Amino acid sequence: MAELYEENFKIVSKYVHATSRGHEVIQTALGMQLLPQDYAFPYYRDDAMLLSIGMKPYDLMLQLLAKKDDPFSGGRTYYSHPSLNDIDKPKIPHQSSATGMQAIPATGVALGLHYRESLTDEQRVAIDSNSNSSSSSDSIVVCSLGDASVTEGEIAEAFQMAALKQLPILYLVQDNGWDISANEAETRAQNAAEYAAGFHGIEAISIDGTDFEESYNTLNEVIEKIRTERRPFLVHAKVPLLNHHTSGVRMEFYRDDLEEARSRDPYPRMRQLLLDNGFSEQDLDGYDSFAKAESKKALEQAMTMPDPEPSDLFTHDFAPTPITEEKGERSPEGADKVVMVDCALFAIEELMKKHPECLLYGQDVGGRLGGVFREAATLAQKFGDNRVFNTPIQEAFIVGSTVGMSAAGLKPIVEVQFADYIWPGLNQLFTEVSRSNYLSNGKWPVSMILRVPIGAYGSGVALTILVLWKVWFQI
Repeated sequence: MAELYEENFKIVSKYVHATSRGHEVIQTALGMQLLPQDYAFPYYRDDAMLLSIGMKPYDLMLQLLAKKDDPFSGGRTYYSHPSLNDIDKPKIPHQSSATGMQAIPATGVALGLHYRESLTDEQRVAIDSNSNSSSSSDSIVVCSLGDASVTEGEIAEAFQMAALKQLPILYLVQDNGWDISANEAETRAQNAAEYAAGFHGIEAISIDGTDFEESYNTLNEVIEKIRTERRPFLVHAKVPLLNHHTSGVRMEFYRDDLEEARSRDPYPRMRQLLLDNGFSEQDLDGYDSFAKAESKKALEQAMTMPDPEPSDLFTHDFAPTPITEEKGERSPEGADKVVMVDCALFAIEELMKKHPECLLYGQDVGGRLGGVFREAATLAQKFGDNRVFNTPIQEAFIVGSTVGMSAAGLKPIVEVQFADYIWPGLNQLFTEVSRSNYLSNGKWPVSMILRVPIGAYGSGVALTILVLWKVWFQI
């Protein structure tokens, strides 16, 4: 497929695409072992992983050319930006192009699975009947990352929560030694496995990602442990990048290691492994010919398919939802007045009584304090520490994890302690939360309530109020 794209560069170059050349073995070794009840967050270089879970070249090429029938986004996103909710494949919630940002939604799914495992069978069935998702007691989450993205601060927030809560998640880090033109010596103080080892509770392993046997066997052992022991792992796979970073950034501009990288090409090693296990040269040549012919046919077919309709530009910008109209007397005669913070408290209590999939988390909302303004007072005592709990001080995780929690069939209510603290969470709010339904073509709506106390101490946050109002209005 990568060779075909290069041959047709003038046609496909207007659509940005990356390549998995050099990464194919580790991606295939993982994809072969994922089950339909699992959740996966492949990133933009993971087309080999997508093929190994059952996607076809034609499916990927519909997205490459931004066609109406693109199974991921309906032509809304770049190549290899998957979102799937097929019954026979791992579930793939939406994730944005921003590197590393998928780690928080992915860890949010794992947090959702962790919560679901504390419920009764009856409660889990009720949740599944009200959502577009389901899971089993051995479901796992896989978050695929490039090594350069691990320097992002949001990765640290995800790792911290996975280690703290012992979540059933695998972080697969594919390390080809490069960002775009900056190499690892310039940008990273340590590799991903060394970094993750600092988070007590995450087991980190480094492997040769070009060796199929080592990759498959290591992942098989790790995945089995996550399924049974319900704890996080990181697998750091060293691989070469054998094609351009993306179609828009040509490797010849800056790479000085191309010959060394080609010496680690996993394809000759894979071919030799097959020869050593009873396949013939004729068999392998036949597979090569088949793959090339199928890929060429798929691209030709995809190019003839219709583009998205302009009338669908705003389809799925919001998920359809019932609206409850408020009726009645706001100030009934003879009734006690209730302050606003108590109204909010009563509303959340009402939701949590009605919906076992509803839970509340954030900074200091747990049972010991119940919120710095007492806006969550008594909730942990009434619903348990598994439904009302404190998080670390990490606004990005608080906001972005709701994408994953929703994908796991839950309805989270989250709180950022003060409006002035919300800024680290805006990246997740804009790129993940607000766009999940639209960019997944309606497959992954997000159900969440974000509480942000404002103005509790007079006029000190007047500017924050104004800016936030403008931000929310645009969403």
